[in-house]
Amino acid sequence: MPRKIDKADAVPLKQKVAYGIGGMTENLGASITQNMFNPIYNIALGISPAILGVALMIFRFWDAIADPVMGNISDNARTRFGRRKPFIVIGGILTGICFPLLWQAQPTWSEPVIIAYCITAGLLFYTSFTIWAMPYYSLGMEMTPDYDERTRVIAFRAFFSKFTGLISGWLLALISLPFFSSKIDGAPDILKGMQFAGWIIGGVIISVAILPGIFATERYYKKDASKQQKVPLIKSLKETIKCKPYAIIIAIVVIQTLGYSLVGSLGLYLNIYYVNAGDLQAASLIEGLKATAKFLPSLLSVPLWAWLTERIGKTRALGLTLILGMAANCMIYFAYTPDHPYLQIVPHILMSAFGFGLWMIVPSMQADIVDYDELQSGQRREGAYSAVFSWALKMSGTISAGIGGMVIVLSGFDIKKYGGDQPQHVLETMLVWYAFLPLFFCGVALFLLRAYPLDRQRMHEIRGELEARRGRI
Repeated sequence: MPRKIDKADAVPLKQKVAYGIGGMTENLGASITQNMFNPIYNIALGISPAILGVALMIFRFWDAIADPVMGNISDNARTRFGRRKPFIVIGGILTGICFPLLWQAQPTWSEPVIIAYCITAGLLFYTSFTIWAMPYYSLGMEMTPDYDERTRVIAFRAFFSKFTGLISGWLLALISLPFFSSKIDGAPDILKGMQFAGWIIGGVIISVAILPGIFATERYYKKDASKQQKVPLIKSLKETIKCKPYAIIIAIVVIQTLGYSLVGSLGLYLNIYYVNAGDLQAASLIEGLKATAKFLPSLLSVPLWAWLTERIGKTRALGLTLILGMAANCMIYFAYTPDHPYLQIVPHILMSAFGFGLWMIVPSMQADIVDYDELQSGQRREGAYSAVFSWALKMSGTISAGIGGMVIVLSGFDIKKYGGDQPQHVLETMLVWYAFLPLFFCGVALFLLRAYPLDRQRMHEIRGELEARRGRI
């Protein structure tokens, strides 16, 4: 049986559900944007992957600037509604409005105009998303002081995100339907389909993004955070970066993410051009089936990881997610084959079910680190920690986005020259990179995890010291 949480530390179910549903914003907005960016702008509009890689670098670079600023603004905000909630509501509405604008480029425009529009719309979208995201992630760190209840709160976020993963997985198939085609031969028109779907998704984003800002509670605001001195941006960032446990977690997540991001876009290309010989509709169907097949196992993995984390601790559970994710990645090399197109679904089921635990455990560990920092500095700075974490991820994303576009080009892939009949050696190179490059990065992350010091016992000691100093909240 799970450990019983003290009633004073427990987060009411209504708040957990509101916070969890709000997390769907990330997958509906940022994740769909990342997944659909190359198909729309490369396959549908013909823009070079190298140029798109530069555009993604610009977005990530802007994020890397905007996130720390927004995190500091949120930490220093003093309103009658709290530090986080007003920004969550405003940012959620803006994100929903800006999302569909990203897909409104027209094939009749010149290439420079398409690129300029893409960058402008992308900057508007990512700015809006930052206004929502930094306060939202910060809110998750301050909803409970309990070591295990923190993981349970994040589990609700992980649970609801699985539903949007299902939507995302079928999106390419849906926008490839003949309903959206204006071509004489009925060929898929994914640009037109995405333009239509974008408005619907934008409305859903607004409806879910604002819920945490309405129903969740900022536990530390009235009694503690509202009375603390405001911290300048640069000083806050310096103090955050110097936190040793945080530096370890940042390094682990950045290294792991970098390994997968460098080759992440290759999966869809391999499905379309290697497994399905350029048949976009067949590949789209498999992408949808892939999302469906991994939905239930990944959904069940949420309570499994919550249960396992309470028994073996967050550090060991995080290590296990890395190991199991590596094993699943190795299977990719054998599962992506034209002889058995649907076999590729198997490693993604395992990768989703086991690898996703990382994104459930790490946010809970961040909340522990904020307590550790409060013991050292006397301040609650959830926004700074959310911002630095996001900044580190997005700077690595900036690098991997640029290199990732070049990876496609360096492999020899050329949509204009070869169309759906890409050379065999090009596709085989892409497969090797996609399957094995992430393993090295995950191995380094596992090595660094050995130095992480905040286990359950240490966190109980820290909480006792904090409550002795400022009382229980």
